[in-house]
Amino acid sequence: MHTQVATLEEIDSGYLEPYDAVYLGHPYCGRYPGNLLADHGALREAIRRLRYLGKRAYLSTPAAPTSPELPAVREAVAVAVAAGIDAVEAHNLGLIHMLAREFPGLELHAGCFAGVYTHLGALELKRYGVTRITPNFELSLDEIDYLKEATGLEVTLWVHGKIPLGITRDCFLLAYGECPAVCREDFWLRHRDWVLKCMGTVVLSGPDLCMVEHLADLLARGYRTFCIGTLTEGPAYRREVGRIYREALEAAGRGGAGARDLPERLATHSPHGFCNGYFFGRSGRDYVGAAVPG
Repeated sequence: MHTQVATLEEIDSGYLEPYDAVYLGHPYCGRYPGNLLADHGALREAIRRLRYLGKRAYLSTPAAPTSPELPAVREAVAVAVAAGIDAVEAHNLGLIHMLAREFPGLELHAGCFAGVYTHLGALELKRYGVTRITPNFELSLDEIDYLKEATGLEVTLWVHGKIPLGITRDCFLLAYGECPAVCREDFWLRHRDWVLKCMGTVVLSGPDLCMVEHLADLLARGYRTFCIGTLTEGPAYRREVGRIYREALEAAGRGGAGARDLPERLATHSPHGFCNGYFFGRSGRDYVGAAVPG
């Protein structure tokens, strides 16, 4: 089970205790204060701290890099590789090709904006050296099952957190304040009970994706790599949600159902409720409990 942190200040043993691995850096905004992608000294220290804590360290590269940004991305990856990074996540096919060519043997992960919809696309990524993929969020579990079986690739499933829905290269928020202070404010797009969260260059779901009641099914389907999306959340959210999912995964691994109050405990951290995304072939805003529709 892994999560995400953007800055060195977030590398804290108490808040990261439930996780096995951490993706480092803010992939949505290069100007985010303290972004580990831009501060090489902090990046080295973050990797060192994670190693001390016994956790794997991965680097997140920009979700929508421009050509002029590629030299800086390459430099950050070179720093991370020299510091002992375990893998690098990329969302762009050209960047994946460049990293595979310039850093032979580097473990590569395809991120959530890599557009992995089909097994053919995933096989093309595999040809470039990608070993782990995050399928597009619009795919159902049955479609992801087929993709996994047809490619033999490791698959990351996001099981909790706000779903990244779209990204732009220009910040939405600069019309409402100065960078970087405006990025620390909460911006919500609302219409009746419809809610989205806006964070500069990325739009996310308002409700949190929540699969805590379906972990036993995910394990039975052969999935072992799970992400708790916490990039836009505070440290308490990262710690408490991670602990609840760790408890639930351990119970599911023993063949148990886990505590019945897990959704209620999670709900205290999710003011706009839950959804299951498109895992069950329904509207992305729907949430179903343990009785999965047939």
